[in-house]
Amino acid sequence: MKAVIVILLLSLALSSSHALYPAGSKFVIVRIDDIQDYDQASSYAVAEKTLLQYHIDHQVPALLAITASIFGKEPQLIDQIRKGLDQEIFTLAIHGWNHVPYTQMSLSAQIADMDYAKNRLEAIFSVQISAFVPPYSNFTDATIDAMKRNHLTLMSSATWVGDIPREEDGIVFIPETVTTANVVTDSWAAVPFESIIQQIQDSWDNYGLAVVLIHPRQFTDEGYEERWNIYLRTIEWVQATQGTIIRPEPPTPSTEYNLEPFSFSVGIVTGMASILIVVFGVAATRKKRQRKTGE
Repeated sequence: MKAVIVILLLSLALSSSHALYPAGSKFVIVRIDDIQDYDQASSYAVAEKTLLQYHIDHQVPALLAITASIFGKEPQLIDQIRKGLDQEIFTLAIHGWNHVPYTQMSLSAQIADMDYAKNRLEAIFSVQISAFVPPYSNFTDATIDAMKRNHLTLMSSATWVGDIPREEDGIVFIPETVTTANVVTDSWAAVPFESIIQQIQDSWDNYGLAVVLIHPRQFTDEGYEERWNIYLRTIEWVQATQGTIIRPEPPTPSTEYNLEPFSFSVGIVTGMASILIVVFGVAATRKKRQRKTGE
């Protein structure tokens, strides 16, 4: 009986989770974190608008992670993002309401936080928001439940928290796999171009997908020119090596909890078939024993 239960659970798990792309494919997603309002005269605002405009001018798709409580009062930034939406360059994601770690929140708090952020962004842009980027890339099991309750079907966290690119139970997981700059004592340090390229190639080999993380603020402060040039070289290298930069499209929620009926039904059928196989095997074994006893 234990063997039957194990087989059923494995069948259900395998049927509801699968890789996004074949290993060896060359897909890239650019994720831009911490999109928010800044004082128009600040270097942060200039870097943010310059980065977004580059993506618009060169038609480079990107996933924008927006911190909702500090966004929506800067008309030029809204118009810029709306232009990227109209041209199908940008996909918008909730990056928390106040950029607070979700690992410190209860389930009810996470549900409310997502709801506030989702409603604000949808009101501003008149589009459905279905993607979520957890602040600091950390999340809990409750986060997944909160996403389902808010009809969010795409999440991008980080591979270093144990996540991997996949689709599971109606949610697409596209964690960052490539880092382009690191914070060192409150300033940004460039990751060498060769290291970035190696990260991308490793991601292609393992997942068929590389998710490149960018922060507008890494293109500020002393030495930002080097970091900017490395980023441009990275995009050009991807394109030159026949990589495909794509815009992530969250799947449409199918039920209140975003479970995929087809995958779920396939899992049930597979599990039932496994049970029948085991049952018939047990029955056949008993008959053989009875025959031997009768002899």
